[in-house]
Amino acid sequence: MKKIKHPGVMYLILSFSILLIISVSFFVYVAVKNGKKHEFRGRINQDGKEFSLNLGISQSWVNDEGSDSESYGEQFDFAFISNRGAELSDWSAKILFNDNDFKLLEISSSWNVEQSELKKTEKTIDITPEKGKSLSIETIQPDENNSFGFILIVKKKITEDNFSNFTFELVGEFHRPFTSYALFWVLIVSYVAYIIALLTYIIVRLKEIRFEKFRENSYNIISQSMNTFASLIDTKDPYTKDHSGRVSYYSVKIARKLGLDDEYVRNIAYIALMHDCGKLVIEDDILTKPARLTDEEFNIMKLHTTYGGNALKNLTAIKDMQDGAMYHHERYDGSGYPKGLKGEEIPLCARIIGVADALDAMSSDRCYRKRLSKEKILSELEENSGKQFDPKIAKIVIEMIKKNEINIEEKDAEF
Repeated sequence: MKKIKHPGVMYLILSFSILLIISVSFFVYVAVKNGKKHEFRGRINQDGKEFSLNLGISQSWVNDEGSDSESYGEQFDFAFISNRGAELSDWSAKILFNDNDFKLLEISSSWNVEQSELKKTEKTIDITPEKGKSLSIETIQPDENNSFGFILIVKKKITEDNFSNFTFELVGEFHRPFTSYALFWVLIVSYVAYIIALLTYIIVRLKEIRFEKFRENSYNIISQSMNTFASLIDTKDPYTKDHSGRVSYYSVKIARKLGLDDEYVRNIAYIALMHDCGKLVIEDDILTKPARLTDEEFNIMKLHTTYGGNALKNLTAIKDMQDGAMYHHERYDGSGYPKGLKGEEIPLCARIIGVADALDAMSSDRCYRKRLSKEKILSELEENSGKQFDPKIAKIVIEMIKKNEINIEEKDAEF
């Protein structure tokens, strides 16, 4: 699976999309709910979930005391209270006097609601304000005193002890502001957190971009320095001109084919450039001798791996830099030098460079022989797979040569 280069962008887009979906859904939900009729029920003088209706009797008197038509006058003062900051418009209400002894005779007068908008039975009063009239409670406002009242003539005196039996039914268009919902404030906090995260990401990315430019510039300096040094190594032997560059090129091709990450590929390019740095210590008459080396001379030549490894041991900024120079002449079967490492005991970078080095040697003219043909090179790679070369790497190189992914015949190619 391909690695996402900047996952932070994806997370920011995803989180913003989720926030946007939730926000739109929330506002649509509130808008739809606010446009519908809702019904509320509750007991008088008890707080309801959305609305409460409070009642008090400010005056009370007796009419025709002692006669058969004796009745009581009561001044009822009501107040609607919105318990969640909601308002109610186009409303109507019914007050129910749930008392067996209660009997409503007459509504004598009213305020903040017209008497024409009141309908009564012996135990109920229906209130239906006419839309468009200038009533203080045409719309029940939140956090305000939505008061109204009337004087009732009743058969039996009412006391506040009876209020627990009274109930009300309230119907109307419910308009609850967005700010009264907890989710609204959760969304606000989430958007603030998102903006902080976005700004933080931008700041971090700007710093990363500056760092990447600095790192790229550092890599360029390292690359140019190493290419210059590799050219100095190759000038020791006119027959190996550009050898280090080609080995680096082949090594990068092999590493990519193995699926290694970009950092490893970049590093092996540098490691391969420096793999023969120890040859600077070897005498020219041995390095450029046109004939086969004697055993003594060959033993001296073999020391270039140790010289190179020791020279690079303190260059730790690039991982495995020492290993490429020290172990590129180790053999997979354990018969190589300088330590006779076997199989995967040999560092991977050295196994890759070992094949790349041999490939360039076989496909180049040397002081002691002419370059080998493509068929001969393929034959040598196949024959020495598992002996000199890591069989997996040898197989990859053979496939790349056959598919012309590595062109060993164009020696003037740009490496």
